[in-house]
Order: sequence, then structure tokens, then C-alpha cells
Amino acid sequence: MYQLPVFHNPELLLQALTHSSYVNEHLNAGEDNERMEHLGDALLGSVVTAMLYEQYPQFKEGLLTETRKPLVKNKKLAKVARLLQIGEQLRLGRGEELQGGRDNEKNLSGAFEAVIGAYFLDSGYEEATAYIQQLFHKC
Repeated sequence: MYQLPVFHNPELLLQALTHSSYVNEHLNAGEDNERMEHLGDALLGSVVTAMLYEQYPQFKEGLLTETRKPLVKNKKLAKVARLLQIGEQLRLGRGEELQGGRDNEKNLSGAFEAVIGAYFLDSGYEEATAYIQQLFHKC
């Protein structure tokens, strides 16, 4: 079963689930998830790279890169986000909502990366790494 991690500080999760369109329409909404998305993207890339490095010791650099690419692309990350039901929890602006933003691949993958970034900030590198490894071993 796929679940979001448990946060000590639920405000971090709320920010991770807050799209910029929501912040544009709600002046007291706080920050959107874009900075956390950046952080989560970097962490995901490094953890997935390390997993592949350990799993495939016979692979040269080029093959490791080619193997990693589909695992960290928007399509794959959106699939994981759907399994975690992130779309249902996104805070979106009205326009984004009306345009189907809850199932938009870019929104879902970005929110998933933001959740990873938020979990890193909440629980640290070790916990975030373990969570990523658990998810990617299932997928």
C-alpha cells in the first residue's frame, strides 16, 4: 500500500501540496511548493542514482544514466503521485482546478517532488532516503 509519510510538522506537507495558482488567489496561503519541489527533485535524483549504482555494479555511467531517466521523469513521478493520491489533496487555484489540474502530470510530479523535499526538511536525510527507496522498490 502506498502512503504519504507521517510528518512531525504538518505545515510542511500543506506547503508541499500548495500549487502557485492557489497562492495567487489566496493572499494568506503562505508559500507555494516550488522551492520544496526543487529540493525534492535533487534528493530523488541522488537517491535513485545511488540505488541503481548499488543494484547494477556492472553498469557503466552511460547505462546508469539511461536507466535512471525514465525513473525520475514526470510520467513516472506522476504515476507515484497518483498511487499516493496526491492529486486529491492538492490546493489549486480555481482556474487550475477547472483545467483538470488535479490529474495534470506536471502538477502531480511537481507536488510529489515537493512532498519529498518537505519530508526531508521535516525528518532529515535518512528518513527521506528510506521513504524514497521504499516507494521505488514497490514501483
